[in-house]
Amino acid sequence: MECSIQVFMTLIKYIPQAVMNFRRKSTDGFSIGNILLDFVGGCTNYTQMIVQSIDQNSWVNFYGNIGKTLLSLVSVFFDIIFMCQHYLLYPAKKAVIPPKLKKDVSDPLLKSSDSDHPELENV
Repeated sequence: MECSIQVFMTLIKYIPQAVMNFRRKSTDGFSIGNILLDFVGGCTNYTQMIVQSIDQNSWVNFYGNIGKTLLSLVSVFFDIIFMCQHYLLYPAKKAVIPPKLKKDVSDPLLKSSDSDHPELENV
């Protein structure tokens, strides 16, 4: 039960990002560093499981802890998708911001008035 929750949470974490990258046709603002580290972690996890299986002369490491195996498979699968999106499909493409949103982005959140700074009145 616990392993299915972890796999489900991992899917909830990765699917929206992959869909958003696809819709925007860009990975602008997306940190590829975390994905690369996650990919290295998943690969070393499988390497550990292979080495232990060879040492123990049994493949129980793969089917004995199905949650660990599935979680690593899902993570590595999405890591490969994100790396393909970042380096192959949408390299150096900036996200297209609609003009309506672009105006809102450049406006300050707070506008100051002259009455906010009485010390500047006598200057």
